[in-house]
Amino acid sequence: MTALAGAARALIIAGSCCLVTVIARQVTGHGISALWETYPSLLPAAALLAVTGAGLARGTWSAARALGQTTAFHRGARARRVPVPARLARAAARAGIPARRLAAVTASAPFALTYGLFRPRILASTALAADLDGAELAAVLAHEREHVRRRDPLKDLIARILPARFFYLPWLAHLQARYAAGRELAADRAALARHPRAALAGALLKVSAPPGWAAAPAAAMSTAALLDARITQLETGTEPPLPRARPAAAAASAAATALTAAAAGWSALVIAHYMPLCAAMLT
Repeated sequence: MTALAGAARALIIAGSCCLVTVIARQVTGHGISALWETYPSLLPAAALLAVTGAGLARGTWSAARALGQTTAFHRGARARRVPVPARLARAAARAGIPARRLAAVTASAPFALTYGLFRPRILASTALAADLDGAELAAVLAHEREHVRRRDPLKDLIARILPARFFYLPWLAHLQARYAAGRELAADRAALARHPRAALAGALLKVSAPPGWAAAPAAAMSTAALLDARITQLETGTEPPLPRARPAAAAASAAATALTAAAAGWSALVIAHYMPLCAAMLT
């Protein structure tokens, strides 16, 4: 499967280089009108390259911004780190969380979050250990343990980059929001499987959103709509239906997908037509 993916990637890169070469040669020799006056027309291929390039630029910028926020978070966490309170350490051990996966920071607000792209860890405030009772603390740690197990920080980064990379598919932004909500609900269900409903409900009432310096990697738990969904799940015991995408966003995404597929197919025709020229220039 890896070899097949590598071959497909190499084919796409080679085809893109061929398109760029052909378009540059035709425009240089015959002017911009060559994009639509030649046969097969180069306009769909040029549009596909432009949209792909814009998407790559936006995706790269989104990734760089997210990584910058993550770096700033790590600096803030290191500056505020304190020894893990004994009560928190004991609760984490009972929850099956290794000591290396737990860190504490001094803060007056009770919060916990999962961070770390490749080695996820739980960060908890000293107020969390002080303000929650034993059952509530155990429920919060079980919730965060599920984020660690599922490696949610890395998945969240990818989920944030994809809508920027494929900006012409507005439905992806809706899917990203659904994913963020779904992972919180899934972590709640994991906590409910091991702890009383009242404990998790009490923790929801007491736990605060992280402070500004810790907002970037924090789980999406602060929106009113998501909080309502989490409470509904606690009350009913089943996952509540999440909001559906607006019909306009779904229709626009479907149209963009169809246009992209058509442009890709036409580009393959262009590549086949100019393959002798591309092969001669590459050899």
